[in-house]
Amino acid sequence: MEQILDLYGYRTKKGFMCCPFHGEKEPSLKVYKNTGGWHCYGCERGGSVIDFVMEHERCKFPDAVRAIDHALHMGLMDPNENPFEADREKRRQAALDDFVKAVYDYCDMLIKKIEHDQLRDYKRLMELEDLRDGQIQKISADDWTFMLSWKEEDQYNNYRIDKINEFREEVAAWRRKARRTG
Repeated sequence: MEQILDLYGYRTKKGFMCCPFHGEKEPSLKVYKNTGGWHCYGCERGGSVIDFVMEHERCKFPDAVRAIDHALHMGLMDPNENPFEADREKRRQAALDDFVKAVYDYCDMLIKKIEHDQLRDYKRLMELEDLRDGQIQKISADDWTFMLSWKEEDQYNNYRIDKINEFREEVAAWRRKARRTG
């Protein structure tokens, strides 16, 4: 157990250390040197060295055994395989995919809102155009201002959509680069 704790950079004082599985200021995790076990009196987690690695790496039993074998050079598996790195890479890729999906969803939402506003403004413009043809006196000063500035506003909204799409392309390029350098 001590060797695994050393690998993770944890030190015990009189067999106690701060638990890495929950936030605390006072050490509550007890390491039992004679059995190689551990128990946290704060979060009530505990077990063997394998359980510690499973909790710390958020992996399943076989992966924890492979990780311990690799870390302690026990020779139970291929020495070139590092399960810590493979698992971290999977989590990194999953986090990257989640992030990119969130960016794309947000960009889609922005574009839909802009397009919705454009459609609403266009309908209003058409209604005002109909009024202008027959009942000019019913058009307010605000409506005249809207009619005169609508084209500029529409061009600005198209510019915003283009900028959002450019940003999406930058994110896609960053994602491709991150996957290559992984």
